[in-house]
Amino acid sequence: MVVDAWRSLTERNETSDGLLLVMKECAMRKVALICLLGFAGVLATGSGSALGCDTCVAQSKAQQQASEGRCRHVGGSMGSGRYEGVGFSTVSADHAISKCCYWGQRTAIGIGVARGRNGWYATVLYR
Repeated sequence: MVVDAWRSLTERNETSDGLLLVMKECAMRKVALICLLGFAGVLATGSGSALGCDTCVAQSKAQQQASEGRCRHVGGSMGSGRYEGVGFSTVSADHAISKCCYWGQRTAIGIGVARGRNGWYATVLYR
């Protein structure tokens, strides 16, 4: 749908032979491109399922740990993170986060916590 809209806006207008019409067409293309890029940005940040976000990835990993009842590195995507820490606590979600590797040493970009049958499981993605 978006590609078809962009294609229709960028097709050459065979009937335009004046400089003013060419300038208007160029301006319309720029506006259309800005609108399409803005719409793509809304999709990327508006919901976790559109393209995935660091917090969504961390939450998914924490939920996987909780469902297994094991504190471990799940593997797979790390979003835009370069490092990952995992933690577990029977006290609280915040305590599980504080038990993650690198906590307080690196910049966290995504945090996920899930309640399992025996405690809280946390995954933190770091820059």
